[in-house]
Amino acid sequence: MSRPGFALEVDERTPPLLVRSGSALRLERFSLGTQVVYAPDAEAWGDPTALTSAALAAPLAGAPIADQLKPGIRLTITFSDVTVPTPWARDDVRRVLVEHVLQAAATAGVDDVVLIAANGLRRRLTARDQQALLGERICRSFAGDDRLGSHDAADAEALTTVGVVDGTDVALNRRVVESDLVIHVGVVTERGHGGWREIATGLGSAETIDLVNGLRGRGDEVADVVAGAVNVVTVSGVLGQPAYSGALRFLASREWEWSIKDQLAYLAVRRALATAPVETSRALYGSRSEPYPVVAVFSGPMTEVHTAAQRALAEVQTVPVKGQADILVSGVPNPISMAPDADGTPLAPAWHVLSHVYGMGGDTPIVREGGAVIGFSKLGERFSSRHHSAGADFVAEVLPQTTDPAQIAATYQPRFASDPWYLELYRHRNAFHPLHPFHLWYAMQPAIQACPDIVWVGADRRTAEVMGFRAATTYADALEICSTRLGRRPKVTYVRASGQVQVRLS
Repeated sequence: MSRPGFALEVDERTPPLLVRSGSALRLERFSLGTQVVYAPDAEAWGDPTALTSAALAAPLAGAPIADQLKPGIRLTITFSDVTVPTPWARDDVRRVLVEHVLQAAATAGVDDVVLIAANGLRRRLTARDQQALLGERICRSFAGDDRLGSHDAADAEALTTVGVVDGTDVALNRRVVESDLVIHVGVVTERGHGGWREIATGLGSAETIDLVNGLRGRGDEVADVVAGAVNVVTVSGVLGQPAYSGALRFLASREWEWSIKDQLAYLAVRRALATAPVETSRALYGSRSEPYPVVAVFSGPMTEVHTAAQRALAEVQTVPVKGQADILVSGVPNPISMAPDADGTPLAPAWHVLSHVYGMGGDTPIVREGGAVIGFSKLGERFSSRHHSAGADFVAEVLPQTTDPAQIAATYQPRFASDPWYLELYRHRNAFHPLHPFHLWYAMQPAIQACPDIVWVGADRRTAEVMGFRAATTYADALEICSTRLGRRPKVTYVRASGQVQVRLS
């Protein structure tokens, strides 16, 4: 096990602290008394091969997978996509998990095997993505074969209805529904990963996914329908923190422990990013992968595995923090899963802070109702034309008219969801589905509704204004904006963690 995470209280001896702002880095001094949340140290432990063998031989419940594999059955192996983890794993545990399952299937004489990426509304996997996830051996075995591919949430012929929720058909990938056995392979790196919702949002139709992630919020009902429709067992690997190495080792190190080498690496990376931010960001982050420790591997029924994996994850991620903050402060790492080419969309960093970081406390947000959020991001107007054409139009055409989620859902969502060009980009050109930016916006609403002041340091002022936020040049300026309502001595919590954490508020 590694050193656990903790919350530092800033005092006179605390050095300037690292803040990530997409493709930029800075050192920032925080006021006395600020709580700074650090993730656990990243240290390698756990042999994925041994853990996988043990998990498959001794599932949490039910028969081992090898005993469920019979000659002549239709077997479908589904797996979570490249949006998890971020950054990419250097040797992805899913490769080990899938290889073990394929070996067991071959031993049992199963010939009808199909592999499907459960990407949902996210971009379809490229050949490079597949190799990063599954390794060269599996990809070479399935090269040029349509038995390895990505789910298409807009392909009506490849979907079949399994139930109805709120008057909308719940539809899943046809191959999954018609299989005798489905084995879902996933990785768990944050609260909520895994479970029946992952099947619904990864392998469902666009309308089904909208029932879960849209404004109607019928996720539990959809999950119940899916659970009753398909025979799924799951194998899940629980991952620790990414172990940044080489030139980026300082990202996961605590500032007062930086060596001279770390300090020089920080200065060199910051200078390079300031000179050519997009090009340098692509070189540093775009194809970079990091080693992850494998905390545990579980196999068995979906619900039991989901519960055990979340419990194991909480044991290594949870950081105790004293009470809710008046102001939540967060940087934005680069890359994040929605910006694989380092251009991305301003919705991605906004979602990272206002949904992901805001929700690190689970049912109790890190910042109190009526508080404020300060994020570090340029919220630039540069979009990835390859991945985020619909997101670009959402920011340019929808948000200037209204930021109200109900009005957006009623007036604009149907047109975007059925637009043939956006669907062509999603189905054949590795773009995100046109519903994706809507769901990002809806996911931010709890934070937006709870916090009257949301300020972005270094943001493009026009983009921030369109999104209903405020922009500040410096962190001090952002604090000044918030002081109008919260006074001169607010309680501040800065999430410094470069990896994943869960916050337990006292």
